Amino acid sequence: MDWELRFMRWANGWWSTSVLDHTIPWITYLGSHFAVILFILLALIITRQRKIFRRLLLLYGIQSAIVYGLKFLIQRERPFHFMQEMVAKLSKGPGEILDPSFPSAHTAFSFMMATLLAYWFPRYWIIFYVIASFTAWTRIYLGLHYPTDVFAGALLGYGITRLFLLYRGLREKK
Repeated sequence: MDWELRFMRWANGWWSTSVLDHTIPWITYLGSHFAVILFILLALIITRQRKIFRRLLLLYGIQSAIVYGLKFLIQRERPFHFMQEMVAKLSKGPGEILDPSFPSAHTAFSFMMATLLAYWFPRYWIIFYVIASFTAWTRIYLGLHYPTDVFAGALLGYGITRLFLLYRGLREKK
């Protein structure tokens, strides 16, 4: 944890700008529960297939159970508790943070959605993963997560989704 706090303090010195301080708190919500539910509802509207809708809900439930199970099992405090210089960035966005830090749920959910989109639209996979990676980086920028929280969230989001696709599938009816 000590090396992560040193890294975050060092990085905060060169990547922090007032423009990012005002926009990043809103961009980070691309990995929120709201974004995932909107994603699932849009998939239902576009595909009009309840089977896909039910499987997406199941995947979301599995991801949530694993991520939040780990969060409350490990009970890692968030970095902003140790980095007072990061607290000012938090007040610029909506919401309150009450849950433990490890792993990053926003990162897991953004990588879950990126993996699904890359599966459905393989030609654009790089765009989906760049957006998911940017969302993950916003969590570090805001002092909400350590780099290892974000890395673990990305692995969980990608890995659980790939296993789910392998065993359950989310293909449309032909």
